Order: sequence, then structure tokens, then C-alpha cells
Amino acid sequence: MSATEVASQLRDFTQRLIEQTGGIIDWPADQPRGTALVPEDIASSLGQRGESFPVALSGLDAGLSVDLGGEFLDAAARTLATFVPAHGVFALPSLPVKKSSFQSVVDQAFGWQNARCSVLQGVVTPIVYHTWWFHVTLRSEDIWETLAEVTVNCDGRTCCSLDGLLDAMDLQPVSGVARAPDTTLEIAASHVQQRALLAARPFLNRMEQRLERDRQRLRQYYRALSREAAAPNRRVKTAPCPEQLAARQRAVTLELQRKLAELEERYAFDGVVRPAALAEFRVPGLAIDVRIQRKAATRTFRLFWNGIQKRLEPLRCSRCGQGAYNLWFTNDEVEPICIPCHDA
Repeated sequence: MSATEVASQLRDFTQRLIEQTGGIIDWPADQPRGTALVPEDIASSLGQRGESFPVALSGLDAGLSVDLGGEFLDAAARTLATFVPAHGVFALPSLPVKKSSFQSVVDQAFGWQNARCSVLQGVVTPIVYHTWWFHVTLRSEDIWETLAEVTVNCDGRTCCSLDGLLDAMDLQPVSGVARAPDTTLEIAASHVQQRALLAARPFLNRMEQRLERDRQRLRQYYRALSREAAAPNRRVKTAPCPEQLAARQRAVTLELQRKLAELEERYAFDGVVRPAALAEFRVPGLAIDVRIQRKAATRTFRLFWNGIQKRLEPLRCSRCGQGAYNLWFTNDEVEPICIPCHDA
């Protein structure tokens, strides 16, 4: 990311931070500095003495310097943690919901590989979703960070894409929590972890390349030391005995092993997936109960059709936890299994 892009993101973040905490900021895009007016407690949290103070990317003796090298990040984190709620509940009051042809909708969406499906009933109901934001950090010899978002159907327990919910014009804040956060936290964190590992692949490869480069340098250096230890010193009249030469080489080998172990420890990966915020959304939709029959065994599942995507959501695989539309079922428990897990 270029310095210009970083500066633009810092400017946008600062403006949103001031506005979300009840302040006003006047900072035109073509001006190097602006002015902020915030409540007294916000000013104190940001390290400012007065309610009104100048804002700039850098170079301020008094005011808020928005840069990565100063105290801005600590002040912003402190303000966010204290004054910006990390948990909100919202509802979409009305969306058109399909109310007929449930059987055809289910048959078109799903493939039942070894079972029969019959629709029992469908009811219009709010579907509850948890949208989690996670701060993901990978630490090695360097650091990789990202902010990841994932939405989970609280009852279906599957991850889905409901982009732009917070930007919906008719979204309304509501009181009360319909589902506890721990209902979806583990599912969301696991999904984000898998996505983060894929996104961080270039970083992981780069660290592996650095590790191999440093290994080679150490081996070359200690290989030269080993040759030197094996050769007699011409400046000494008494030549060392073979046992002394062997002891020198063993010492060099042990030192190389110690250095390589230190290198491995320095490049070891430490990953943290930390929840940063949670929003609960209640979206108008359909809950469709279906009966799955596998040989003599039957089991009832609930499928969900939401008014945003206007399609059925997948069913959760009992093994990997991923959502799927093409499913096999076990004989006795009638557990759904996605095709990759079935073929594994």
C-alpha cells in the first residue's frame, strides 16, 4: 500500500471516528489540516486538552496528529473501546417474502444424493444473523494483519454472504438480543481462520523463503568454520591430535544446531483471531421444514430462505461444518454430509 493510500485511509478513519463519537470535523480533502469539535470526554480520550483542536496527518505541536508513528493508534483504540459499542442489534422491517411453491423451491436448490425429501410446512419469520468482525494477526519474523467479516445464520449455523446490511436505508436499531454471541462465535472464528490462512498465503510463503535463506547463510558460515576447525593451525608448532580436531568439529556442529533452533523459534508462526465487533440482524424470510428419509430412518431439518438473497441457504455438513446444496445422508442418524467429505 502506498503512502498516499495510507494517508487517505487514516484521514477517512479519523473523520468517521470523530463523527461516530458525537463530534464534528471540518477537514477538506484538499487541505493538509482541519478542525475537530468533540465532547469533553472524547477530547480527553484522544489526548486533547480542549473540545476543539486541529487535526493533521503530521507536523502538529498541539492537536491530533494522525500518523502511524505517534500516539494516534493508542488514542484511537482507547476511544473506540470506551465510546463506540462493539455489539449492536438491527432489524429490516419489511422485505417481500416468497409464500408459495415451497416444494419446487427446495427441489431446485438441493440435490439429495441418497435420500428423499418432502416439504412439511413453511412459515414467514424473522431470520437471525450474527455478523462478526475479527482482527486477525499472524506474527513471525514479520507481522501480517487483516480485518475479516463473516455472517452466520444463528439457527442454520452456516456462513453466508449478506453484504451491505449496515448500509441498508431502512435498517432499524432494536433492543434486546435474540441469540447469545456464543451461539455463533466458534463457527465464525473457524471460518475466518480458514479464510485468513488463504489470504495470508503470500505472507507465509515470504516468511518460508526468508527462513530458508537464513538457514543457508548459517550453514555456509558454519561449514567454513568446520573446515577451519579440521585444519591444523600452521602458526602453532605442535599439531593438534585427531581427538582435538574432532572435538572442534563437534563444537561447531552443536553451535550450528543451536543457531538453527533459534532461527526456527524466531520464524515460528503465532496466530490470533480476536473478535472486534458483533452485529445481530433480523431479516424477514421463510423457515421451511423438510423431512429427509434415508431407508427406514427419517429426520426433520429446517431450511431458510431470506428476503435479501431471495434463495434458500445451504444445509450445514455434519462433518466439516460447511454449507452445501448437494448432500449425502448417513443410514441411521440421517446426518447430512457434503460431497467432499463423503468422497474423502
